[in-house]
Amino acid sequence: MRFERAGAQPKRPALKRTAAGAVLGTLMMVAPMVGSAQTMSFGQAKDFSLGLAATASYWRTDCPQATYCDRHDAGWRLTGAWQFAPQGALELVATEQGRVRADGMGAVGLQSSELRMRGLGVGVAWLLPLTNDWQFAARAGALSNRARFTESAGTGLASEETTHTRTDPMVGVGLSWRLSPSLTVDGRLDWSSTKLAPPASSLIGGGSTSSHHWGLGLTGYF
Repeated sequence: MRFERAGAQPKRPALKRTAAGAVLGTLMMVAPMVGSAQTMSFGQAKDFSLGLAATASYWRTDCPQATYCDRHDAGWRLTGAWQFAPQGALELVATEQGRVRADGMGAVGLQSSELRMRGLGVGVAWLLPLTNDWQFAARAGALSNRARFTESAGTGLASEETTHTRTDPMVGVGLSWRLSPSLTVDGRLDWSSTKLAPPASSLIGGGSTSSHHWGLGLTGYF
């Protein structure tokens, strides 16, 4: 259940849309390459690739003491891969998984709690060419997640930060369209699950928490 503060909601910062805007701008710049693309099948291994995607995240966490709880945010995912076979790749991942923010009344007045999550991981992708231009991917691996909690309370809204790191599973699926012999447009959906350990005073709940992340980006092959 999502609790929202009465009245006007705080506007999302414009910076949240920067990554998505950059991806769309790049798509417009490289679109003319489609007309001059050479024939190359997805079934051919391309050795190495580097991909960048803008992501939209949702965290399935509770905010039991909050009057406002925002579980949606934007982030990014950077993926470097070694395609060791036509249908297999080893991937290294760096990701910004967005944030959760909760506001409410605490023991000393107005209180704000924020969670931000970043991760580094490794995984394996199974690649299934559907046609010369389309490819499906299924992924599984592990992420070393770093959770940062920021607690602000009182009239002056003084902040206190705590962090913890743990290794969590990740799985995902994706669909790629070949824009040129060395560039693809990628849509993907990734799931992860972690165990949150917020400070005792936090408005954000702890325990096992899952999240999912929609992504749209570009991958270059070389």
